[in-house]
Amino acid sequence: MNWVTEVLRRYNLGEKFSAQQPLLLWPEIGGPQIARITKPIRFTDGILTVAVNSAAARQELFLLREQYIARLNQAVGAAVVREIRFIPGRIPLPRRIPHPPHDPQLPADAAHMFAGVPDPQLQRSFTRLYVTLRQREAALLAAGAKRCVRCGVVFFGDGDLCPGCRFDHSQSVESG
Repeated sequence: MNWVTEVLRRYNLGEKFSAQQPLLLWPEIGGPQIARITKPIRFTDGILTVAVNSAAARQELFLLREQYIARLNQAVGAAVVREIRFIPGRIPLPRRIPHPPHDPQLPADAAHMFAGVPDPQLQRSFTRLYVTLRQREAALLAAGAKRCVRCGVVFFGDGDLCPGCRFDHSQSVESG
């Protein structure tokens, strides 16, 4: 079973998720260029509201709205989107992540950590994966991310818990 479906079922969120699919599908339906200049805001009573960063783009999207409605409904598998409203909005530029700082000791530490793996190819793969993960974490932390106090994942956001741990109320921070 798909793990997302299982989580939605476990927390009785399947119906709410299905009702919000047009919001989630908008970037895919619009494509990467449209996704950069728009942001889906809400989906209520069959009306998808999308913020657009310029009047010219808003006009172009308005002229194509029927095509987008058809594509969204096809992707959802039901005629749930009746209308799309394009409103003025500021779309923030994607956050730039700095190049990871170079730690010359990291590959040697990783190689030592996986020295007990008998298969040389698997050992190299684990070493490269570990180094890449640590470099990525260092770059995210340098860009202002923080580490979750429960699971240790690096994330951007408010609070001390990552979105996954905030969603999962089955454990407390103390028992983590």
